[in-house]
Amino acid sequence: MPHLRIAPEGIGLHLWLVPERKPPQPIEIDDLDISDDLADRIEAWGDAFDAVIDDSLPPATGFPSPEAEIVWRAEGQLIAAALKDELGAEWEIETRF
Repeated sequence: MPHLRIAPEGIGLHLWLVPERKPPQPIEIDDLDISDDLADRIEAWGDAFDAVIDDSLPPATGFPSPEAEIVWRAEGQLIAAALKDELGAEWEIETRF
């Protein structure tokens, strides 16, 4: 069963293919068989995370408000459900955010 992890771990690194007994590998949105609308949602969601990363001062990384983070996390869960729907039951979708 293919395993996809949604886990922002740096600028542009949001989706990971998790093979059995091997380290996760980043995967590009274009490499998934999903609709353009869902790809656009994932891109916008990832951009929102990238906008709050401060690589030079990790403790300064954060959303402008708790509400903004709640909205971002909720959209991530909706994206995970949409990925499961579009990719099919044979895919395992995991979230880490």
